[in-house]
Amino acid sequence: MKGIIYVCIVCLFMIAAGCQKDIPEPETRISVQPISFNMESSDIPVFNVESNSNDPFYVGYEVVGRNVLIECIVQGITFRESADNMKGKIILYVDGKKKEEINSAAFIVKALPPGKHFLKLEVVKENDPSVIMKKEFSVQIR
Repeated sequence: MKGIIYVCIVCLFMIAAGCQKDIPEPETRISVQPISFNMESSDIPVFNVESNSNDPFYVGYEVVGRNVLIECIVQGITFRESADNMKGKIILYVDGKKKEEINSAAFIVKALPPGKHFLKLEVVKENDPSVIMKKEFSVQIR
């Protein structure tokens, strides 16, 4: 009888020792893939920045397949609905043709045909058509 009690006590200690809150710290791993300059590969997204840190109009873009993901930071301009003072919008031109007016700082240009395309972004105030700032860049869709 005493043997069974000792075995139960040992089992309880083992269970209690296994139920501690010993959660491992998450590991941060950055995986870097080498860039291949093979012109026929379309699996590698390309990220570019068309600005420097002193520029009041930052444009970052990434080509993913036939889409171009664009992120803009414009000093002194906001794209929020609640702002009245310096609310702005971005006018997007693709290959010299006006494509759309955008009311957000990040957007996607979808389904561009393969080839080289020239994109132009113009920042204007919402109620004033005069251009405050603009950026132009080209992307290669494979």
